[in-house]
Amino acid sequence: MVQIILNAAVAVLVAAAFFTTASATLCGGDRRPQRVAVRANTRRPRGN
Repeated sequence: MVQIILNAAVAVLVAAAFFTTASATLCGGDRRPQRVAVRANTRRPRGN
């Protein structure tokens, strides 16, 4: 009995997370991704 209740609670939480993500994606669809400057540290051998 307890396992059934826990499974139902997990199913409700998963469904809520799904609907939250879907609604956030649909409502914020007009946003453009922002460009982020990325710096890559390159290791150069020192010429001695």
